[in-house]
Amino acid sequence: MRLARLVPLGTLLLSSLAIAGANPPGQVKDTTISLPQLHGPARILRDVDGMPHIYAHDEHDAVFLQGWVTAQDRLFQIDVVRRQASGTLAALLGAGPNNSVLASDIELQTIGLRRAAQRSLQNYSPAMRSALQAYADGVNAWVARNPLPAQYGALEITQFEPWTALDSAVVGKALAFQLSFDLDTGATQDYQAYAGVLGPALGTAAFFGDVFRSAPFD
Repeated sequence: MRLARLVPLGTLLLSSLAIAGANPPGQVKDTTISLPQLHGPARILRDVDGMPHIYAHDEHDAVFLQGWVTAQDRLFQIDVVRRQASGTLAALLGAGPNNSVLASDIELQTIGLRRAAQRSLQNYSPAMRSALQAYADGVNAWVARNPLPAQYGALEITQFEPWTALDSAVVGKALAFQLSFDLDTGATQDYQAYAGVLGPALGTAAFFGDVFRSAPFD
């Protein structure tokens, strides 16, 4: 079982994407972008599936526009992800049913992914920090020029907390943590159930053969 507090986020994200509708597919859209933060001319081409293709003057502008299109398509989603990873989701959504969101915040603040991200950010290369800042600038530039998505209105929130390089770093920490850390309580309970019904020897053989297959390190 993966970390319990991270798993339920998927339902919330899917619902937010379902009502976003920022760029419906079916028509090629070619937008020329001119912003003071860009070093040169740039273009965002959205194909018939709504996927953006960025043409930029240099790497800074490409990363900046990646932040721009991410905010355009998924602003509420990335806001939820950074807050969940940082342990501040209740500030956006409230305490939640049975204080579930608040409990998630306490757990994630105890684990300290944002503190770890801060330490890592200080040790990233100058090029990496510049790229993360360019991405953050792109997100914030879109927010400054567009109304907030409908989800914020439903929550009666009128201000977006500016995106930072640290926010991107903590999202990376959360993804790595979720992919690499497992709580084994679910597997242990399954094993005990097999052993309880089949006996220790046969239960062990059945569990590791059917449910929890493993192989030597390769």
